[in-house]
Amino acid sequence: MSDGPTGERHPGLLVVWSGAAPTLQAFPIGAQGLVLGRELLGTTSDDRISRQHARVAIRDSAGTDPGVIRFGVTDLASRNGTFVSGQLLVERDISVTAPAVVRAGRTVAIVLDDLRRFREASVVMRGDTVVGPSTSQVWQAVESAAAASTHLLITGEDGVGKSRLGEHYAQQRKVREARFDPTVHAVALERVVGDAMTLILEAPGKLTAAHHEALGRLLDQREALRVVTTATQRLEALGMPAALAARLSARVVEVPPLRSRPEELSYLVAEAVKSAAPALSIHSSLIEVSLLRPWPGNVRELSAAVVRAAHEVAAAGKNNLRGEDLDTEAGYLMAGAPTINASVQPTMLGARRRRRSVSKADEN
Repeated sequence: MSDGPTGERHPGLLVVWSGAAPTLQAFPIGAQGLVLGRELLGTTSDDRISRQHARVAIRDSAGTDPGVIRFGVTDLASRNGTFVSGQLLVERDISVTAPAVVRAGRTVAIVLDDLRRFREASVVMRGDTVVGPSTSQVWQAVESAAAASTHLLITGEDGVGKSRLGEHYAQQRKVREARFDPTVHAVALERVVGDAMTLILEAPGKLTAAHHEALGRLLDQREALRVVTTATQRLEALGMPAALAARLSARVVEVPPLRSRPEELSYLVAEAVKSAAPALSIHSSLIEVSLLRPWPGNVRELSAAVVRAAHEVAAAGKNNLRGEDLDTEAGYLMAGAPTINASVQPTMLGARRRRRSVSKADEN
């Protein structure tokens, strides 16, 4: 039974960046609201955030859709101002819907209507891959499929990290592996597989009828062979025969897009900068701007854009990578694209016309 506009959800504030480093701190928003500032954060290297910087509170939902939670963000006469969706709060108060990006000093947070999956969670590195609570279950599912020795289909948008998960499946099986991509390999499938016991199959939509027949024969002749397939959609939709598609889809794991993984983005940005120009410091506006873009190319596109910006800034002799240094067209696609921020959905056209989200006067 619903107990008001929040229902069974747990509204809260997710802090993803503070000072000069990524973080993951989840704070529930109670009946009296929540004050973002040094008092809340405790230990932080952010020297620009006030002791009590901004208040985030749940507002009356009258007049809105029953399932929508409306929040109020109020600047508490802070020294350096509060930014919401990339814009300075001129009137010191604004109403928003979740998710909304808030920047206070050098701290970046996201207003969420349900904080539950982030409570008592952490972000870890699996090799060179960032894994947060949004994808930890995906990794566990891949490991479970490998342990059970079942065929696995990994689906998701371009750039979400499917190939890395496919490699992880193969590594978990601890047997010889082979990789086949029909757009790369011109030799026969059987020759590529050889005596491997795990096949990583990529670009299944480019397989020919001859490939389908060869793969079916391999599976019939070699009962111990297991296939992990990475694809943007289900195999039947890619033209694979139904029987073969069902066989390769014994288990299916879907990798969420980057826009559904807000806790990972700041860590991804930090890793990209470290790989490109480790001496650069990261301004909080870079995290803010990155959160406000939909990134249709997901992790791959974000990392490439940040690396490119880092190289350019370092070559110019600067030591601080800011939001305005990111290419104005990076991370956008057609109008109406979903973003991490529900209140503002920027488009490619809007990116060209609007003023920079971080003004020249903002030197926090």
